[in-house]
Amino acid sequence: MTTKVSDVLGLPGEDEFTDFDLTEIQIVLNNLASIDAIDLAHAELLSQQSLRCADILSEYLAKMVKTVSYLEGKINSTKNKISLEYSDPTAPRTTVEMKKWAGESSPKVEGLQEKLASAKGTKSLLEKKYDIVIKAHHHYKDIAAGLRRTILGYKPGATEATAPEGYE
Repeated sequence: MTTKVSDVLGLPGEDEFTDFDLTEIQIVLNNLASIDAIDLAHAELLSQQSLRCADILSEYLAKMVKTVSYLEGKINSTKNKISLEYSDPTAPRTTVEMKKWAGESSPKVEGLQEKLASAKGTKSLLEKKYDIVIKAHHHYKDIAAGLRRTILGYKPGATEATAPEGYE
């Protein structure tokens, strides 16, 4: 089975980012907040879980970059189209400023700007969660490395002869 970038990024245009499933991420973040790594296996499990969350979040972030870019382009094109088509119904002449204001104050543009603001907020939320899970991954990875050194006597780069018996 092959996986293409389009399978990850989704369809062209905007994604329905409010439907992104953050359940697994929230479960892991709650675990990270309430569970201490008491042994090597536990530290490695928490490190793996946080790395899995980072993977999920990286896919969502890619979709958010696409969605934000799409909405910004759509706002510009909608604003320009409305500005070009506007003519003052009460005056024989329409000024450039009137056209510009018509494009900027259009309800269509306002709706798109609200969507864009929501998309940017979502992107910021996902970036902060990504930072947290990456830091947690490195934290638990360091704990696991420390436990290996102290409990198992493991030293990276050491020869097999120096490893404790049973841990070769």
